[in-house]
Amino acid sequence: MNSLKRIVAITGILMTIFALVSRGAESTLPCWQTPAIVDDPILFVKSASDLTAKATLLRVPKADPVIKNSSGNITYELMHDYTWTAGSRFIYLTPDSRIPHTTDSELHPKIGSASSAPVAIAADNKSWLLFAREPGHLFHDLQCAASYLADDDWTPPKVPSAADSQLRHLRTKLHAKLPIVIVVLGDSISTGLNATSTANLPPYQLGYIGLVAEKLHNRFSSQVSVVNLSVSGKSSPWALKQLDTVIASKPDLFICAFGMNDASEKRPADIFSSNINEVVNKVTTAYPTCDTIIVSPMTANPEWKHAAPKLYPEYATNLEKLANDNIAVANVTRIWELLIKRKSVLDFTGNGLNHPNDFGHRIYADVILETVGY
Repeated sequence: MNSLKRIVAITGILMTIFALVSRGAESTLPCWQTPAIVDDPILFVKSASDLTAKATLLRVPKADPVIKNSSGNITYELMHDYTWTAGSRFIYLTPDSRIPHTTDSELHPKIGSASSAPVAIAADNKSWLLFAREPGHLFHDLQCAASYLADDDWTPPKVPSAADSQLRHLRTKLHAKLPIVIVVLGDSISTGLNATSTANLPPYQLGYIGLVAEKLHNRFSSQVSVVNLSVSGKSSPWALKQLDTVIASKPDLFICAFGMNDASEKRPADIFSSNINEVVNKVTTAYPTCDTIIVSPMTANPEWKHAAPKLYPEYATNLEKLANDNIAVANVTRIWELLIKRKSVLDFTGNGLNHPNDFGHRIYADVILETVGY
């Protein structure tokens, strides 16, 4: 038994070193494409029919996955805290596990529960959903992070780079290592809510806008400045009233990211895309050397009353049709929907409803960075 524990410990140390090296090296592949999966978020849930709580990994690990708490300061022990069977994506908790978990009933508290809020009412109107009030870290505390080398036959989805005509001004400046200004107009997701830096929690990861700026600087050695005009709770009609401020900021890249609140407001896809089209075209007309990236939204927890599962893909499809000279589209919706087919939406959530956690913000950033290209 001592030999087994020693082998497990050595394996864990090697995998941890591997994860840290991978993080430091800043893989050029998106977080879901790289075989070195770092901080795959998992939420352990025990249903009434299960003997123990379990969670699902994005990929199949080649060797024992290393599991830490979301802050990264506690490393859990294989066999003592969790079990994993080679060739599987499932992780199970042991009876004496130190790893936090939740239950189906806790994820669906009674209406009026102190662990939720009226905004989190479920679609069936029979309960609320577990919800992290801002700048809440409820899900951060419940979730864990798994790092491992993937070994499976899953083909991760790819994001195409924008056409040369769509981002030619931006790319010219980046390749010349010239400074650029990014102006962002969006909702709470674009403010960085539920990224750990915003919640002042380890590992203090930036929201997706900060990640994009940081990685563009690392990739091209350009000085990148950000003017973030995003405001929580806003939608596309509000965006139409902010054009003077956007234009006055003299952007080299304009990131326009709406859709989550429009969908919650049940705004038809044609009206939503018409609003966004007016916004980006007025900015481009007023500032011809500015390139634009329109970002389609993640999808909300489908159990939420204000979720609109049919609208999100419609929004993304309509937005992609707006791409033309100086305007590209980063389709986060498509990647998000493909990833939550492999894992629970609660693995990627920051608040239980409609915000991404750290990994979710990495998804946003990587879709945008792949759209920009090299």
